[in-house]
Amino acid sequence: MKKIVFALIALVLTAAFAACLACTGKPSEPASTEGAASPDLTAADVYSAANAVSGFGAMTAVPKADLSDIYGIDASKVADYAWYVSENPSLNADEIAVFKLADASYANELKGICEARIARQLSVAETYSPDEAGKLQNASVTVAGSFVYYCVGSASDAMTNAIAELVK
Repeated sequence: MKKIVFALIALVLTAAFAACLACTGKPSEPASTEGAASPDLTAADVYSAANAVSGFGAMTAVPKADLSDIYGIDASKVADYAWYVSENPSLNADEIAVFKLADASYANELKGICEARIARQLSVAETYSPDEAGKLQNASVTVAGSFVYYCVGSASDAMTNAIAELVK
């Protein structure tokens, strides 16, 4: 049994070493910023750009199972996503959601789902905090190429602009 475990560890380390060697070659040409977003751009990259200007503290990731189970999103049509909400969403409406679609024809349906979420959050926030309701009133869902995204927060315009620069 120990021999098998050591063999598997050696195999994993060899594969990791080979992957590192593959990355040490000549750097590739920078992606063109004209036209569509780089196909290598991930939802996490886009989220990071928005979060850098958000002023948010700790955020909580929305689990993948919640996409379909709670929000009605067809996860098979989403290639990648980064969706973070405030650690205490009952008191704070701060949120960033970025979806990279596997099926671009799903963009308008997903946009509608996101708009409905914002509307539900707004109806709740209006009962407890005008400041949080204001954040939600300023939120808008954007479709850009294979990305659908929205930002809720005091700096939503800055966050949206940071994302737009990446996904244009």
